[in-house]
Amino acid sequence: FTNKEKKMMLLSIETRLGLRITVKSFVELTRYLFTVPGVKAFLSRRVSQDPLEQFFGCQRQRGGVHDNPNAVEFLKNSQVLRVVSSCAKVAKGNCRGSTPESMDLEKQNQPLPRRKKRRLCTSQDET
Repeated sequence: FTNKEKKMMLLSIETRLGLRITVKSFVELTRYLFTVPGVKAFLSRRVSQDPLEQFFGCQRQRGGVHDNPNAVEFLKNSQVLRVVSSCAKVAKGNCRGSTPESMDLEKQNQPLPRRKKRRLCTSQDET
């Protein structure tokens, strides 16, 4: 690779600075949380901007074809989302939920309950 190509493969200075700030802040947050009395564990997945991204996704979804609302439309959509709750959470998925029951560390170490076996229909059952 040429020097120019190598330089293009590197992260930009702004990205490296942002990454450095994020990592340092996260480490400091973790250190601080363990100085708080009663804190025994820290689940890093709880530090997430997913709810915010979900909210803005619902905002865009409310707009239909026009998915870039202005301030007035944004406020109107926010009211509608609060009243109607049209953005329901998914009940099933491949990730843990955010309910207190799913956050219980004791229950997470328990094996999952077995599913009931389905009984297959055979030609003997039909007669």
